[in-house]
Amino acid sequence: MVIISHTGALALQAYSTAPLTLEMKRTVQHGFYNGTYARFGDPQATVTIHDRPDFHARSHYDIRNILDSEGMEDTFLLIDEKTPELDAIWLVNPTSYSRSQEEDEQPGDIIHHPGETFTLWHGHIRTADVPTLAVIWSEGCGDLTETLYSEGYHPYDPQDPQDRLIDLTIDWADPEVTGSEWGPAYLTATSGSEVEWSTDIALRQEFSPEPPAVARLTAEAARESGLRQYWSYQERIIPPGGSVSLTAPYDTRSPIWPTGFPDDYLSGPAMASGARFRPDKRPSQDELLLISTTQQRAQENVLQAKCKRVELQKAENR
Repeated sequence: MVIISHTGALALQAYSTAPLTLEMKRTVQHGFYNGTYARFGDPQATVTIHDRPDFHARSHYDIRNILDSEGMEDTFLLIDEKTPELDAIWLVNPTSYSRSQEEDEQPGDIIHHPGETFTLWHGHIRTADVPTLAVIWSEGCGDLTETLYSEGYHPYDPQDPQDRLIDLTIDWADPEVTGSEWGPAYLTATSGSEVEWSTDIALRQEFSPEPPAVARLTAEAARESGLRQYWSYQERIIPPGGSVSLTAPYDTRSPIWPTGFPDDYLSGPAMASGARFRPDKRPSQDELLLISTTQQRAQENVLQAKCKRVELQKAENR
């Protein structure tokens, strides 16, 4: 059984500053479906959308204070009436982040307004870019302040409408983009029936240090799982029937991974399961151990790739 390990998802909460319409909701869902790579069944972030009448027509500063008083002190998102037109939402940082920026403030960095006990840091971001930026910022790869300054919002004014959006200019709906940006799948498969081996010196020399063998999914197993064949480093040859840890690129053209957001699914990002799980089978303890070790490696590699991609894109946009 081919089992693709999940890398975990950042859970985000979104609130509307106006009565939530179907267009507002769909804009967020479509953006997250593409921007989280949800088509591969393993979104990097999820979003729960709330429509609270007490937030309608309130300022971002007021909503931040209300949520803080309710014990919700994390980063959150805001949807407004312009979201469908601009395809953009707001990311609001925690109050603790905002106060830390004031501690590091240099003269001329921030415009302060009367009546505000702290300067709220928030960014107006193209919807599909929010998941990637939220994930890498949460892991310490850059931050909102650095990004806003690089976009020309210096000095920073918390009441600026930020009509010039934070935009990575990446087409997340392009299958080739998602295939290269998301990186390979980390998986376990059965030696012999689903995995083929090679000790060819030319293949082994592509790795450093050189392994005693390499392995990949069989053509049939790769096709049935929506993946492409790819040789992986192996420290030893696993006997037939044993579980093997592998990596394999997603086949972005496979029908297993739907490319469009299903409009009749309106409760959150669509999660395509594809061939990932079979309800009639459960992974063994050995497979679970392999999944737990490859999951951490997947998280680290994916984060590094995202950080590098965003930095390159920011440099190109300057």
